[in-house]
Amino acid sequence: MQTSRLICSQCNDPAEAVSPYNGSTLLARTSQGEVIVALHKRCENTWAEMHNCRTLVPLRKMHRWSTIGTQSRSVH
Repeated sequence: MQTSRLICSQCNDPAEAVSPYNGSTLLARTSQGEVIVALHKRCENTWAEMHNCRTLVPLRKMHRWSTIGTQSRSVH
């Protein structure tokens, strides 16, 4: 169960947390480098334009990567 709420990096609306139903957590590549942001779907374009964003890529679940790595090491 998630104990913390993700607040949109664009609108900063604490009344409507970012969830899989209304947005996502993204890796943004900007002219300043890479940053992880939580954005509502409706806020993605505005945030990208304001931050000179080159790409927005949805993040994959981290536990899948660590589970695969652990399983492949223990199968010797």
